[in-house]
Amino acid sequence: MRSAAGGLRPCGPDDEVAEDEYVLGLYRVPVKARTGRKAGPAPQTGRLEAYADGGALRAVVRRLGERSLPTLARHEPDLDFSSRIRQPSMAALVREIERVDVARLPAGEREVLGLLLDWGRRALAENGALRIEIDAVQ
Repeated sequence: MRSAAGGLRPCGPDDEVAEDEYVLGLYRVPVKARTGRKAGPAPQTGRLEAYADGGALRAVVRRLGERSLPTLARHEPDLDFSSRIRQPSMAALVREIERVDVARLPAGEREVLGLLLDWGRRALAENGALRIEIDAVQ
C-alpha cells in the first residue's frame, strides 16, 4: 500500500488504473423535484470530473479508521465494485472530513480528503443534483 502515493491525477474513461487505485468521480444526476431554478434547459447529466487516487483513499481510511471516517469507510468499495455517495450521506461525509487534522497526513491523503470535501460541499449546495462515485474498476 502506498500511503504517500503520487496523489490525484485526472482520469478519463479509457485511462489505465492500477489494481490498488480507486477512481473518484463527481457526477451530475437528474433531479425530479422542483428546485426553484429558472426556466430553461436542464443541466447536462453525467460525469463532471474524475481522478485516480494513487492508492491514497484506501490508505487514509486505514490510517484514520472507521471511527474518524465512518461514512467514507462504509462507502469504500470492494475490489471490483463501485460505491455512490448521495445526498443523505453527503452532509455526514463533509462533517467527518472537516474534523480530521489533515496537516498530519501525507500529501496524497490530504489531497484526496480535500477533493472529497470540496465535492461534498458542492453537492450539498446543489441539493442532491451531484453525487460522488468511488470505483474500484474503471
